[in-house]
Amino acid sequence: MPATLDLALIQMHALPDRAFNLRTIDRLLEECNGCDLAVLPETAICLGNAETLRTSARSLDMLNRELGNMAAQHGMHVLFGGVPVRQDHGICNAALAYDPRGRLVARYDKIHLFQLDPDHVSGVDETAIYVPGREPVVWELNGWRICLSICYDIRFPELFRACAPVDLILCPMAFTARTGAAHGRLLLRARAVENQCYVGSASLCGRNEETGMELFGHSMAVDPWGEVVMDRGPQKEGVVRVKCAKQRIRAVRTTLPALRHMRREWSKEMDCSLREAHVR
Repeated sequence: MPATLDLALIQMHALPDRAFNLRTIDRLLEECNGCDLAVLPETAICLGNAETLRTSARSLDMLNRELGNMAAQHGMHVLFGGVPVRQDHGICNAALAYDPRGRLVARYDKIHLFQLDPDHVSGVDETAIYVPGREPVVWELNGWRICLSICYDIRFPELFRACAPVDLILCPMAFTARTGAAHGRLLLRARAVENQCYVGSASLCGRNEETGMELFGHSMAVDPWGEVVMDRGPQKEGVVRVKCAKQRIRAVRTTLPALRHMRREWSKEMDCSLREAHVR
């Protein structure tokens, strides 16, 4: 089992132009040469208003050819962090992981759909675009247990508790500048501390050209003690490179064995008690 995982978190400015974004992704993947896993932000393939996002959706078969070929050309594992996938029942916002041969090896559909001032013209309402996913996903890569999530999911600790223990949480993001400045770093550090694992976030930066929304940037990696070990900052495209170490995870979990103290049965009993109290 490899003792380290060389992780590349890509920060980029996405446009409504899908073809332009794919060229940008291709260029940024060149900077990830030699990594074990490269991670792209949510909506990296297309960023715009609701109609633009709907139009950019493709079938999974089409995406497997397009994105799988890109991963194979670069010869690395690549996680495309939030891709509109068209299905019979609607459009899912999916994280799609491909291996160096271009094969789809993991898929996670975003469970929690973001709303920010949804009743205002300038607000955001993902429920008007996507249907939610239903299941957590843990992907094993080279002996590393990786929990997949997307952006707004980071606010819901029960998702990650359902997958514990894991070695790494990946959360590709398109956080707004407003919510990112208030909560972004705080939430990423909290999930790392709670789960005593690494957390990696590949983020969009710049401005949504169609909605005017400013993006947070700050692609970052957090270690199992909650220390921010790398932060790309708010605006620059580029790559955050970090080596995650199993030894660091073991050291934290030995020093403070909180995961061994989890009481899942107590949580279930409490949930039942709360429901019974509500009925009364």
